[in-house]
Amino acid sequence: MSTPVDEEFLQDYAQRWLAAWNSHDTERLLEILHPEIEWEDLVFWPEVIHGHADMRTYIDKIWEVMPDVHFEDVQVFTAPAAGRALCLFRQSGHGPKGPAADQTFSTYGCDIFLEFRDGRLKRYLAQYEISEMMRQLGMLPARDGRVGGAYLMSLLGRGQATRA
Repeated sequence: MSTPVDEEFLQDYAQRWLAAWNSHDTERLLEILHPEIEWEDLVFWPEVIHGHADMRTYIDKIWEVMPDVHFEDVQVFTAPAAGRALCLFRQSGHGPKGPAADQTFSTYGCDIFLEFRDGRLKRYLAQYEISEMMRQLGMLPARDGRVGGAYLMSLLGRGQATRA
C-alpha cells in the first residue's frame, strides 16, 4: 500500500532527492529509497532494479560513468492525491574516463516518483535524453539535420535518413 503524501512532502522529497544525488554519497541515496525499491531506468540500465543491493551497484556505476554529474532542479510537478511527483531536472558534468573525460554535457530529464512507502521512494521511473548527452560528449555523430527516428536509424546504417 502506498503511503499517503501531500504537497509539502512531495516538494520536500524532491529537494532531498536532488541534494542526495548531488552529494555523490551512495549511502545518502539509499537512505531515502525504500529497501524494496522498484527502479526503472531502461535508458541507462538493462533491466528494472529491485532492492538496495542492486541499487548500490547501479548508483556506483553512475558515479563511475559520470564522476561529477550535477542535477539542477527546474520544476517539481506533484499529484498528491495519487502520491506521485515528477522532478524535471537539468543534469551536467563530464564524460566517463577515456576519450570523453574532457568533454561536458548538459541535458534535461525527469525523475518520476510513482509510489512512496514509509516516507521513502518505493517505485521510480527515469526519462532523459541519452543520445543528446552522448553527442555532446563526442561519442555519437551530429544529427546532421536528421529528424525523428531517422537519426537513430542512421547510426545503424539502415535506410535513408530524413532531413529537415
